[in-house]
Amino acid sequence: MAKKKNKEEALPKQEGLGPVRTEASSESLESGSGGPRLYRIIIVFALFLTAAVIWSVFLIGTLFGESGDSPEDETEEFTEREVAIRAVRGEIFDCNRKPLVTNVYSYGLELDYSAFPSGYAAQNESLSRLLDIVDGFGIRDLMLTSGFPFVGTYPELEYDSELLSGSIAKGRFDRIRELLGLPEEVGAPEFAAKLAEYYRLTDKDGEPLYGMERMTDLVRIRYEMEAIRFSKAEPYPMLSGIGIKEITAFRESGISFAVITVSYTRQYEYPGYASHILGRIGKIQAENAEYYTSLGYPVTAVVGIDGCEKAFENYLRGVDGIMKVTEDMDGHTVKTEIIKEPEPGLDVILTIDIDLQIAAEHALADNIGYVIEKAAASGKQFEGEDCDCGALVAERIGTGELLAVASYPTFDLSTFSQDYSLLIEDARRPLFNRALNGTYACGSTFKIGIAVGALTDGTLMADGKPFTSQTKIMTEGKYTYYEDYQPECWIYTGSRSKHGLIDVTRAIQVSCNCFFYEVGRLMEIGNINKYCVYYGLGQPTGIELDESTGVLADPAYTSKMGVPWTGGLTIQTAIGQGYNRFTPIQLANYMCTVIDGGKRYSLRILKEVRHFGGELEEATSPEILSSFVMTSDTLETIRGAMSKVVDENAAVTAFDGFGVKVGGKTGSAQVTGQSSNAVFISFAPLDDPEIAVSCVLERGAHGANAAVGVRQFMEYYFGRGE
Repeated sequence: MAKKKNKEEALPKQEGLGPVRTEASSESLESGSGGPRLYRIIIVFALFLTAAVIWSVFLIGTLFGESGDSPEDETEEFTEREVAIRAVRGEIFDCNRKPLVTNVYSYGLELDYSAFPSGYAAQNESLSRLLDIVDGFGIRDLMLTSGFPFVGTYPELEYDSELLSGSIAKGRFDRIRELLGLPEEVGAPEFAAKLAEYYRLTDKDGEPLYGMERMTDLVRIRYEMEAIRFSKAEPYPMLSGIGIKEITAFRESGISFAVITVSYTRQYEYPGYASHILGRIGKIQAENAEYYTSLGYPVTAVVGIDGCEKAFENYLRGVDGIMKVTEDMDGHTVKTEIIKEPEPGLDVILTIDIDLQIAAEHALADNIGYVIEKAAASGKQFEGEDCDCGALVAERIGTGELLAVASYPTFDLSTFSQDYSLLIEDARRPLFNRALNGTYACGSTFKIGIAVGALTDGTLMADGKPFTSQTKIMTEGKYTYYEDYQPECWIYTGSRSKHGLIDVTRAIQVSCNCFFYEVGRLMEIGNINKYCVYYGLGQPTGIELDESTGVLADPAYTSKMGVPWTGGLTIQTAIGQGYNRFTPIQLANYMCTVIDGGKRYSLRILKEVRHFGGELEEATSPEILSSFVMTSDTLETIRGAMSKVVDENAAVTAFDGFGVKVGGKTGSAQVTGQSSNAVFISFAPLDDPEIAVSCVLERGAHGANAAVGVRQFMEYYFGRGE
């Protein structure tokens, strides 16, 4: 099989075929039936090449066969018009060039307003001839119908009450009813009869001019054309999925307003995975129409709605071409000429590894199932029995590359339209990307940042000495510095115990609140937030997709709510409570920044942009957004402490027996009247870190619970090469 040299060959050859249009659909196929990409493109090309040959032979035989004259030799006048040749949208691949979103091509028939004959009688006769072809080939099931408010056969029609319960359908119905001058309570047979009369489908005595089945079809087509405001900007789609025989028959009919379309659907090669990342395409939404038309998009264009489809629209879209169509006085196409070739969209290669993405989504879903089962076995309330949502993010350290971005619950892009009503009614909000837009208190995972900031600045302690890795603080279980606010450590609340005299390594390992109350108080909120900005917490991450920046609280933030900032708020902030809210991707980036010695890289999901043949158009590279200098002692202290959290903390057993040394920190953030949110941040391997992984489980009860999914993901990451 010969390899195609460029992407244009995925398009039909236009010469001699008559009006041909290519367009995209936001509807996807539910299976991978398209086959390999090159095979699909060759099939598309072969079909159109065949069509072009048949149509060219037809034109030569019918127009020039008898006299041998060319159009230029005839005295007959000709008219010219231009039609758009829609550009093929680029495709999306993972970092290993595995296809994620591809195009599957099909052929249809639409009615072009600019070539529609004048006079209802001529229009009706042409529409009836098209329906003759439909019936002749037995392809009635390929006819596109939407928005017809009647059921039954003309004239005994009834209203489709379910359809008319929708606001859009009802609005169109009322508009057409008013156009026909009918009252609000008009019956279905009367409405249909008036519509038939209006469009001259009946004679002066009201008798149908066609058989009842044909009348039903014509009334439906007329209604739907009026409903969509049939115009140059809004062609009427009549058929989809037709083959070369039907194409030939429609072309031989000589009906110039019957335009063969080449459409493509987006096929998702891994249905149900990476849905929040990849996104959807669809027609330009009304609120964005002005923006897109200002960029030269036709109003009927299909664009990215969300995810990568939206973020990389400028690469994926391509540029439409223009074809000039010459027609004789009877509307027959006698010549086509491509004035401007379409420029196909570019292919987008992501940093995402689809195998890791699938592993992350499975690990996250399994982790939530584990928490629910564990809670049920405990028989206690607020132990995670209400856990049903979460996110897991994996980032490559030192690059800003996202390897996996999982949000649960998720959905299937390939069945999005069919599932939409269920998706929007689901209280868990499966369409919401928690990894990028969910914001959470990060609990004790924040203590790592407090420790790094205090060690880097050498925060002065109560005795006037700078804070170091050897500094020890006496913790009594209850923090009594303030008379009016004396919070307790978790160990004191549970058993009236205390951690005693401990250093920062031990404080991180046992997650001592009192230790970090004291360090946070002495750092003060200004310095705490200075380091939060370094870590990227509450800041834009640089990711190309839509994200929430979260909340980095300070006195200015609370003053807007009429709440004064107090020392109590500072120490609550120091242990990851308070008003701060961060996203799971910010937490992963925070982990990378700390473990990479203070360098924060811009997060990115775009790796490369390439032409169809593979030629590189653009490549991204690591970009440092901010940095500060961590000493080797600080870095060693933090890595060692996080190793002890995983290896020597009795509550964290998820990594028992794991063959790779891992560093991590748990966090639990209280939620009123529900189980606490569970948070876990981690990196591995300990001595030569490659990846950082964050996991947040809504109502997951305990931070250690979120480590279970991270373990499962890392098992795949480090074991897949075996």
